[in-house]
Amino acid sequence: MTRYALAAVCLIALVGCDATPKNEGAARSYRLETRDLPRSSQLGSADLVVASENAVTGIADVPEIKQAGGRTVIVMDRVENQTSDPSANFQIYLARIRALLNNSGAKRDLIFVETRSKAEAIKQREGIPVESSARTRPQYALTGTFYDMPRATSNYHLLTFQLMDLTNDIVIWEGSYEVKL
Repeated sequence: MTRYALAAVCLIALVGCDATPKNEGAARSYRLETRDLPRSSQLGSADLVVASENAVTGIADVPEIKQAGGRTVIVMDRVENQTSDPSANFQIYLARIRALLNNSGAKRDLIFVETRSKAEAIKQREGIPVESSARTRPQYALTGTFYDMPRATSNYHLLTFQLMDLTNDIVIWEGSYEVKL
C-alpha cells in the first residue's frame, strides 16, 4: 500500500462521526453516525443506550407521575415491529427502560407489574391457582413502535415510545429516537 493510499484510509476513518445534540427537557434525540466497513444498516447497542436513556428521562419527568402523590403502576407492554426485519425482537428496549427506571431516583414513584399473560403463566408453572391472588392493576402501559425506511445506501430508523393512561386511553407521554445508518 502506498503512502498516499494509507493516508487516504486514515482520513476516511477520521471523517466518521457520532453526534448527539442535547435538547434540554426534550425526550427526543438525534444521532447521526457513519460506520466503518462493513457497513451495517441495523440498530446497534449505542442506539439502545441513547434511546432508552432518553425515554427514562422523559418518563421520569411526566407530571402525572411526579404529582401522583403515590406510586404509579406501569405495565411494560410490547414493541410493535414495523421495520423491514419482521424477525427482529426489540423488547430489549423496554427491558432496559424498566431496569434504568428501577435503578434510578424515579423508582420511589413507580411500581412495575408484568403483563397478565406472563404473570398467569408463571403462576401455572409454580402451581399457584390463578384465581387465588389479587392482581395489581396497572394505571399506565409503556409501549413502542419501531419503523425503518431502508434505501440502497442507508437505513432511516424511527423508534417511538408511548406511555398510555389505561383509564382513558390517552397517551400522556411520547418520546422518539431517530437515526440514519
